[in-house]
Amino acid sequence: MIVAVPWDGHAKTLESLREELAGKLVIDCVNPLGFDKKGAYALKPEEGSAAEQAAALLPDSRVTAAFHHLSAVLLQDESIEEIDTDVLVLGEARADTDIVQALAGRIPGMRGIFAGRLRNAHQVESLVANLISVNRRYKAHAGLRTTDV
Repeated sequence: MIVAVPWDGHAKTLESLREELAGKLVIDCVNPLGFDKKGAYALKPEEGSAAEQAAALLPDSRVTAAFHHLSAVLLQDESIEEIDTDVLVLGEARADTDIVQALAGRIPGMRGIFAGRLRNAHQVESLVANLISVNRRYKAHAGLRTTDV
């Protein structure tokens, strides 16, 4: 199950799905962001990150975090044959992060890269504010690449 909802609805959505998601692998790709006249900026959830909030709200689920830096425009464009980017994958259990990495690898051009435990998800989620600035300045759909891996 991939969780891709606006930050404002994150907690309420997960609370309503707690029973249905019990025992399931959950991939949280929510980015807690605020916006003002200067652009996007990262918010710091009380739990530390959206992924950590998901783990707290879904104690019987296997929560991971991934797919934060993907352009929705590129994902929806059927004329694009591959998306040249890496997907940073975070989680507590190697078996779960391996599954998510493999899922990312099924999309042509993408690789899943293990990026640590959920306690490090805030940095990954926050980086999206910077990518939004890059995309606005350069009129692009920038992603990330991890070199020498």
